[in-house]
Amino acid sequence: MLTMRSEDIKPISDHRAHLTQDIRQVQETGRPLFVTSNGKPAAIVLSPDTYDSLMAKAELADRLAMIDNSLDDIEKGRVVDARQALKDIAAKHGLGNLG
Repeated sequence: MLTMRSEDIKPISDHRAHLTQDIRQVQETGRPLFVTSNGKPAAIVLSPDTYDSLMAKAELADRLAMIDNSLDDIEKGRVVDARQALKDIAAKHGLGNLG
């Protein structure tokens, strides 16, 4: 887990004046940079590696949630035989007999 430090928080005016240094800091430390406006969070600057890692974790969490939901559907009997589902869809859309 990354620890936030005081150098990881900057007002937008300082960030604008030191953009190249800030990007280098984010890339070298791997820590995000919190940019504030009027003392409130306005943006977070991440390195591409950190962003990619966060996105991979979010996508994994989404997949795991879908699996959990599917298992819950199975346990509660909210399932239909695939062959029957295809027949129902074909009939609904006038596609003829698929099975």
